[in-house]
Amino acid sequence: MNIFFQTQHIEIDQAMKDFMASRLYGLQKFISKDSQIFVNAEKTRASHNGNDLYFISLSISDAQYRYYTEEYQQNIRKTFDNAYEEMVRIVRNDKRKERNLARRAGSRIKNLFRKKR
Repeated sequence: MNIFFQTQHIEIDQAMKDFMASRLYGLQKFISKDSQIFVNAEKTRASHNGNDLYFISLSISDAQYRYYTEEYQQNIRKTFDNAYEEMVRIVRNDKRKERNLARRAGSRIKNLFRKKR
């Protein structure tokens, strides 16, 4: 699994990158090992109250799947945590649907070959 970081208007220190990478390696149980994860982080300026907001987007490119999420918050750590939790929810839900589809297809094939009495 390859993780790529891209930043705009902000400098992320190595400790924060290591923290993000260690959290993202937790997704390995859901996606393949040759997938790529792109982390885009930037500091924006809110127009309505003047406080700085942090934007983080996570994009996963797997062999046949693509996942994307983004988040805006006032703290970079909270922004990443919320984006990561959303990505886990998306990936987990997609894998659950895929597994249920395979089970349903398998049961239908089994019923076709079952002897009718």
